[in-house]
Amino acid sequence: MYKKILFGTCLTEYCNHIFNYALQLAEENDAKLWIYYNLGNSNSDEKQTEQAIKEAEIKVAQMYVDQMKGRGFTNYAINVSDGEVVREISLLARNAAVDLIIMGTSTHTPITAGESTSNTTFGPVAAESVLRAPCPVLIIPPSLIPGLARG
Repeated sequence: MYKKILFGTCLTEYCNHIFNYALQLAEENDAKLWIYYNLGNSNSDEKQTEQAIKEAEIKVAQMYVDQMKGRGFTNYAINVSDGEVVREISLLARNAAVDLIIMGTSTHTPITAGESTSNTTFGPVAAESVLRAPCPVLIIPPSLIPGLARG
């Protein structure tokens, strides 16, 4: 069903759980998995930005590539950019003809010990991505994250 899946990460432990879901879905669909990380809006010059992108690509690879290789998965691409995150992820999804974007509810672990679940909402990136993406966006809820489930 899906041939290209785009996983948006913030390189946190929370995103690692979402990555596992994205990887499983890519494996099940024999799909290419695009891993996307955004540096945010940078006021740096072009050379500094290029260096920051290279460093971030290394971080992304360190976080996810060994997991994929350990499962025999090699159909992936890593993309890092700067700029406004929703615009950039939507542009990548459009240009790469992505079938599905997968992300979490926010860049922070959404439910900490003792926190009310009624206060948990989408972060601005997730909420705006749902509205601006050129394809379906799958938001992984905290209830699917090990250790954060309630009940």
